[in-house]
Amino acid sequence: SFLILSAALFSDLALAQHKGAKVSPHRTSGGNASDFPNEFLAGGRGLNKLQPYEKRLLTKHDKKAAKLAQTLVENNEQLLTVLLVNKGRIVFESYRSPAGPESKMHSMSKSKSLTALVIGNLLCDGKIKSLREKASLYAPHLKGSPYGETTLYNLLRMASGIRKLGSHGQPKPRTYANLRDQRRSGMWAITGHTRVHKQGTYHLYNSGDTLALSQVTQIFGGLIQNFDRFIWSRIGPEQDGAWMVDHKGQAIAFAGFNATLRDWGRLGMYTIDMAKGRGGPCMQKFVSAMNAKQIKNARRPGEAGRQFSHYGYQTWIKINGDASWVGYGGQALKININSEKLMVIHSQSDGAGRDIHKTWSIFRKDPASSAQNH
Repeated sequence: SFLILSAALFSDLALAQHKGAKVSPHRTSGGNASDFPNEFLAGGRGLNKLQPYEKRLLTKHDKKAAKLAQTLVENNEQLLTVLLVNKGRIVFESYRSPAGPESKMHSMSKSKSLTALVIGNLLCDGKIKSLREKASLYAPHLKGSPYGETTLYNLLRMASGIRKLGSHGQPKPRTYANLRDQRRSGMWAITGHTRVHKQGTYHLYNSGDTLALSQVTQIFGGLIQNFDRFIWSRIGPEQDGAWMVDHKGQAIAFAGFNATLRDWGRLGMYTIDMAKGRGGPCMQKFVSAMNAKQIKNARRPGEAGRQFSHYGYQTWIKINGDASWVGYGGQALKININSEKLMVIHSQSDGAGRDIHKTWSIFRKDPASSAQNH
């Protein structure tokens, strides 16, 4: 028994009121998984830790946050899904048509954080020896290129210093569309670049860094195979997941994963579990670093993520330490590791940021610890 809110698709007039980044509601709500080539990953495996919505288990604080989330949905027609999870228990869940509980919701750049988690697992499995090694050690085909000469650590932090040629962090113009439409490959996107800052010295949001990390995984079977082995097969997903692929069958690592809203919640919970040490000390160390301030965000005009003070590993970090997976057009997964809370948002346009922040800033708190602090 969970809350489902449905509303008809809004007119172009209603959409026109939302300025900024927009995405197709159909593609965001499953179209990207059905209309383009994807590699599907079976659900129903592993341990499902996500507990369903149960009103009687809600704390006073949960109820307050759920009420705020309800208002958030009512006041922002562009929102397609909203999920609040407290220590593995659903506090609030909402859908707006065409999204529903079984829709494979698209990630946009939220998948960058999934790519980082795969690198962490390869490190902790002993496949990758050190994050201080150059990418070309594992991806010999990158040898001699700026990406190949960049360390894994700097690629994770988006500190390659490599100049990007496209908008919205894309390494080349229309990289996402070119890969999705099977015109180009991920390797095309990271070929022919120059470094404009010494690596490790400057944060510049660049999806090429993510694609270079995915090339590192090829020697071990590829990003999708390792994501499935280490993560997806263990979190108890209720539906299949789907990675969009380029014409070579390689994952569109920086923007291509599709999963149901609740399965996105499970991916957030996996991250919290790892950071809390439930996956062993190595992953605890990696995921803690991933969700910590690794490098200052340059906050250049026109760049993504200007509301974030820092960057971790393929993850945005707020000044208060909260981690966010953020995707174009209003996609987000927010994590507070201390209170073990998370929020998942999918949208057809950005612009609800202030209201989302208001809801999250209340929900993220741990009333038990704040009571002890005062």
